[in-house]
Amino acid sequence: MSPTVSDEILHAFIDGELDVAESEKLIARMHGDAELTQRVCALRSLRGMVKLAYTEPPPAAAGRQSRRAPRRRFVQRCAFGSLILLAGLSGGWALRGVESRTLAAAPATVLDGYRAVSLAHEADPNRVMLHLDSAAPDKMQAVLDQAERLLDEAEREGRTMQLEVIANSRGIQLMRAGHSPYAARMARMKQRHVNLHWVACAQSIARITDEGQRVELLPAIRTAPTAIGEIVTRLQQGWTYVRV
Repeated sequence: MSPTVSDEILHAFIDGELDVAESEKLIARMHGDAELTQRVCALRSLRGMVKLAYTEPPPAAAGRQSRRAPRRRFVQRCAFGSLILLAGLSGGWALRGVESRTLAAAPATVLDGYRAVSLAHEADPNRVMLHLDSAAPDKMQAVLDQAERLLDEAEREGRTMQLEVIANSRGIQLMRAGHSPYAARMARMKQRHVNLHWVACAQSIARITDEGQRVELLPAIRTAPTAIGEIVTRLQQGWTYVRV
């Protein structure tokens, strides 16, 4: 009997992080394993639903990004087309354990200018994750401003709030020692708010390392195997997700 494929591997596949050989091997296994196919479809669907948090569609990839790993992307696009044929009509779009839940858009009052996504019927304002995937200065500042605003508001209202800032792709720059323009501010925020946590995507760090750069994170930052895995896990735990 073949060993169970871990959720981490599936998240990496969905996120385009597996190499071509690993992707092809997994795709071949899916063709003969309906349960595995359904798991991938469910996770892929949830990842797509997370995009409901975007205030507007992300800009089209340009230049270097659009040329990166074309064969890997082609393999996965073909795989997902096959998965839709195999399981898309079989009810395999709901994650196990959350079939009765629906994605709910949080009230606009939760975060000015941002939509939030939750697996609960009502978004939880006391457990929030903010997702950063850009090194643009305005995006970095926005995620810190939003985090500080939410935490300060909870403190004034006497609420205990848990907040995670999750960074992947070029958003990792916010959390790199010697590179982050906001290291001092982040340290002050962490000192003031014990329930504020910084999370960096390990796969994004590995990609930057592969480019020949050494990645040293700021103090008190933990890593997660993948950003999408962390987001899905938190959604399943009832957290509210916001992409900044």
